[in-house]
This record gives sequence, C-alpha cells and structure tokens, in this order.
Amino acid sequence: MKCLKIENGKGFFAQSNGKMQPIDKMTKDDILYLLSVATNSESEFEMDSLENHELLNEAHKIIYRSLYSKFFELLSNKTRFIEESASTYKEALDKYQEQHITD
Repeated sequence: MKCLKIENGKGFFAQSNGKMQPIDKMTKDDILYLLSVATNSESEFEMDSLENHELLNEAHKIIYRSLYSKFFELLSNKTRFIEESASTYKEALDKYQEQHITD
C-alpha cells in the first residue's frame, strides 16, 4: 500500500479511509494509523523515495523528509521490532489469555 507519495512537487499520505491527503494536514491519529500499517506483518508499506522525486513546497519537504527517515528506519528493523514487541508483551498476553479462558 502506498502510504507516502510525492506528486506534482507536493507530499501526500494515506489516511485510514484510503484517501491521500497533503502531508501538512497530518494529525496524530494519521501518524498512529501509518504506524499500524508499517508494523503489521501482513501489510506492505510503500513510500516514494526522495531521491526520485522533488518536493517544491518547503514545509512538505521538511515533514516528508522526517517521516520518510523514521519510517525507513522502522521498516528496516520491522522483523526485529515485531519480535521484540512480542517478547516484551508475551507474558502479559499469556496471562490475559489464561484469565480470559477461565472466565
């Protein structure tokens, strides 16, 4: 899924409804949605590279560059992130599941 894209010199992001919006209109909920897509092992998170596209809007350039670098780092370490998250919360999940089954 294309989550960050550059078109006509402007940066855009995908909202949870699938619509692309200008990157300077992004909210905290939009970032949380993109994080959920990026960390979902069944999702493919795609974004346009800054090397292949030019951002003419200076605000878009700053925001896009920051988001791109953070998501690139997260996606590069996605497997390790998922494994660490699973092991961190494994004990709590096991306890919850045991409690849920006995209720």
